[in-house]
Amino acid sequence: MEPRRIQKVGYSTLSVSIPMNWAKKMNVKKGDIVFLSEENDGALRIAPEPSKAEDTSVYVVKVDECDNTTILARVIVGNYVLGRNTIRVESSRRLMREQIESIREVTQRLLGIGIIEESDKHLLLQCSIDPKNFPLETVVKRLYVITSIMFKESIDSLLDRDRELAKDAITREHEADTIYWLLSRLLASAQQSRVVSESIGVVDPMEIAEYNLIAWYLEMIGDRLNAVCNNILKLENHKKDSDGELIERLGQLALVSFTMFDKAMKSIVDKDIKVASDAVDLYEAVELEEEKLLTEFHTTNSELTSRFNMIAWEFKIIAEHSSAIAEISIDNILRGKNDICQVEENLVEEE
Repeated sequence: MEPRRIQKVGYSTLSVSIPMNWAKKMNVKKGDIVFLSEENDGALRIAPEPSKAEDTSVYVVKVDECDNTTILARVIVGNYVLGRNTIRVESSRRLMREQIESIREVTQRLLGIGIIEESDKHLLLQCSIDPKNFPLETVVKRLYVITSIMFKESIDSLLDRDRELAKDAITREHEADTIYWLLSRLLASAQQSRVVSESIGVVDPMEIAEYNLIAWYLEMIGDRLNAVCNNILKLENHKKDSDGELIERLGQLALVSFTMFDKAMKSIVDKDIKVASDAVDLYEAVELEEEKLLTEFHTTNSELTSRFNMIAWEFKIIAEHSSAIAEISIDNILRGKNDICQVEENLVEEE
């Protein structure tokens, strides 16, 4: 924090000088317009014109420093999530085929980014996402819908013994990842820029932290559903007709877990604290049923036992994540205007 003394200009104007380092960083010069806004705590925030605040830097990814293509792909995703628009991937020698394929594959899974320039030693990636075209609530709803479809397909594939539905759910995880990375990018950009924050509909900085957690939990739920479906596919080689009762119980566990998830997300969308509370209350039922299944289910087939136990455990973890989302929803609702909890002014009686 740098102290600055208030100066008086003329009869009624107060002024303060701008730090030169900040002016150079923001490319602010004499005659430019800056914008002042008052924060919730009374502090004043100064910002340059939106066009000057745009990041025009080129971020260079050195392929030689990446031990394998997995690290290279993760570095590109990381730069995308951080809100960087121009990424140059370069090598001191000719790029290998597997490196180029890895770059192409990861860019195809990231929304709004593509290769605009290429040579034997470098690729230039450009992201053209305009945040104002992606309202935060819309993107969150999209991730919710994709995850919800995955959830339903997972349950139906388990109850109906439908391998194709399980494969469909697994395939959808790629789309869920794409939306999750977009959501992470928007939130990271909103954290760095008030202009971006307001353009995607975020007014309170606390919302950025909350939505980051919600996005992470949705991503984890998608991963858990992917694991469920992989176990269902492997389970088909060991199941018998006599396992019908157990499958039915697993299905009931899955349905309660889905109800938790659905209520938690609806409470976020509708800002309904009672629905969020209902979601949290259901966790005890999921936990109890999962414990009963692990205790009561016994078989001589260790592979079959392992698969059933893992599926039950995955649905329990999904229930935990859903409960966490519901609790975030409750906090979010209480922070704003609501009918349950209101501020009462502390009035001091005059003597």
